[in-house]
Amino acid sequence: MNLYLTAIGFSGMDSRQERKFIRTAVKQCIEKGLVIKNEIFNRGVIVVRISESTGVYIFGRYEGKKFIYEYHYPFVMGSYLTDNDELTVERHVDKESYAVICDEARTGVTLIYYLQNVMDYMNYISIQPDFKKESFNPDARNMIAKTPIKGYKTVLSALSLGGMILLPVKKPVRLSRSQMAAENRRRKLIAAAKEGDEEAIESLTIDDIDTYTRISHRILTEDVFSIVDSTFMPCGVECDQYSVIGEILELSQEENVYTGEKIYIMTLECNNMVFTMAVNSGNLLGEPEVGRRFKGQIWLQGSIKFSK
Repeated sequence: MNLYLTAIGFSGMDSRQERKFIRTAVKQCIEKGLVIKNEIFNRGVIVVRISESTGVYIFGRYEGKKFIYEYHYPFVMGSYLTDNDELTVERHVDKESYAVICDEARTGVTLIYYLQNVMDYMNYISIQPDFKKESFNPDARNMIAKTPIKGYKTVLSALSLGGMILLPVKKPVRLSRSQMAAENRRRKLIAAAKEGDEEAIESLTIDDIDTYTRISHRILTEDVFSIVDSTFMPCGVECDQYSVIGEILELSQEENVYTGEKIYIMTLECNNMVFTMAVNSGNLLGEPEVGRRFKGQIWLQGSIKFSK
């Protein structure tokens, strides 16, 4: 069972009910002609809407005219573009799904997320110069996938199994001129460090040491969550799982049309990075409001915007 179905309002669903739900959805969508098909790769995807912003992707292959189910996963649609220099797509070993390695420009952090729009990516592969349908094989596809993709934006989103709401920390309404200059300087240093500039790397290292020293002194008399405004850190053994603390910029509540469970849709800002997140209201400790913070673990997803 996909554990993150809980995030979109299926907290009471067991494995047997999940299989029945998928079989029914596949049958109904095939009868209504709602399967999005890729003729070149003989693959298809079904999108089952659960609420206004969430749903379940059902992915499969075609054997002749028959749709063969392979896997499914829940999703929430995002709406905020990230700044990234390049993207690298890697196929998962066990199925036709992909992980994307994204160099996020604002934070200088390399993010790994689960690709949502697989069919768009397949269409992208099919128009590459190295692609030849009659002689194409999985190894050739992997070689194309490992070629960095430049010039395309990413929309990030996330699902969470639960978390807690933290009170906000006091901070200025807008950054001072010196703070803005320091932030711009850091971004330039990060860009230079990626190019191998040793002075930039050394400068960033010194800044990190200074930050660590300041925090070490403050932690003796202050609470850690009053010092740390937001975080975005890898969590666990899965490469697309992260532990986050982020400010809630926007908040809405939706309802699972099948179960009636309530889902919170939050727009979070973590380390100057903005993304949309969905969490089951029954698994959230505290009352969310705009301005407060969310703390929890997320499964990071995203889609590449191939259409410009």
